[in-house]
Amino acid sequence: MKKIKIMFAVVAMLLATGVYAQKQALLVSYSQTDNVYEDEYIKAELVRLSLKITNKTNKPLFVDRSSSFYYINDEAICLDEKHDDNVNHMSFQPLAPKSDTWVSTLINPIRGKYDAGGGRGKAGGKANYQSDLRLQVMNYMETMRYELANNQKKSCTSIHLTGDESFMKVKVYIKYDVTNRRSSTDEKESEQHTFTISTWVSDLILSKYYIQDQDKFKRTNAVNIQGRMTDIMHVFANRPFEYDEDKSPIDMYLTQFDKGKFTIYRLGASDAEKEGKQEKSGAAGAAAGKGRDKKNEESEIKSNFEERNKTRQVLIWEGETTNWVQALQDSYESYLIEDGMKPKKARDEAKDKAKKEKVAQTLKP
Repeated sequence: MKKIKIMFAVVAMLLATGVYAQKQALLVSYSQTDNVYEDEYIKAELVRLSLKITNKTNKPLFVDRSSSFYYINDEAICLDEKHDDNVNHMSFQPLAPKSDTWVSTLINPIRGKYDAGGGRGKAGGKANYQSDLRLQVMNYMETMRYELANNQKKSCTSIHLTGDESFMKVKVYIKYDVTNRRSSTDEKESEQHTFTISTWVSDLILSKYYIQDQDKFKRTNAVNIQGRMTDIMHVFANRPFEYDEDKSPIDMYLTQFDKGKFTIYRLGASDAEKEGKQEKSGAAGAAAGKGRDKKNEESEIKSNFEERNKTRQVLIWEGETTNWVQALQDSYESYLIEDGMKPKKARDEAKDKAKKEKVAQTLKP
């Protein structure tokens, strides 16, 4: 506890050196070393903090949620939200034949509001694993912010973490049944299997960026023509490794630095999330499930895979550069022309965009 207090004091001193509402892109990468399991019945993958299971057979399979768990560092979280209410409760999630199923999305403790003046924990200040996790995030973020602030030409900075070094390690233990006897208590009448897969935060990248917003609806007298419904984040950093875009191990966030504090929120976040309101505290909580109302759905802190899947957000690596303002202007102008804007107007808009982003993204030492 004494060590944690000392580290908080150091971070508070560093963050209080005059940083005012400056934005950057934050890319959080997850290891793909042990995140896949496959047998004759299923294939399971941890995609960031979402669990995808493919039923390879021609019959339904069933995940025993009451006996399946997520682990964040040392904290176990049952996939069945009703598990704590009734110890005898059995919850089976069916997996349709020859299909993919997103079994669960884990609440993400990285997002939220960080304040060097104090941590976020349970009522009464009781320490929990998230205090240590978020404290390490604060230290890594300040390290990267300091590096960019003291080299104005630098477009990005990064930190690579091994499994032993990572501040957030995620493991999933799943039990599933290959029979249709879902309610049977006789193990002889069922065929159960278990597996474990894991991942960890392997890379943090803080980068200059711009957002290529999705097109608005275009209307004609005869028919409504929908424009490009895709949010594209352009970052001025190098791709850390090759990956399949549909199964990207990278979460995309925006960060806003203020005096002595900063906020991490997902691309396309609600105003409540940007302001750090209605955040969950304490342990990570149960895995995402059914029955949420719209208000809670918008404010929940979770991995942004489902949001990305719905809004089709895309990440484009522009590459690291020593003149990010000019690179941003050139890239922005190019996409405007590709979208049909006349070259002169595109050039003028790109210059204006680059000028505004230089102000918004130039970190103060």
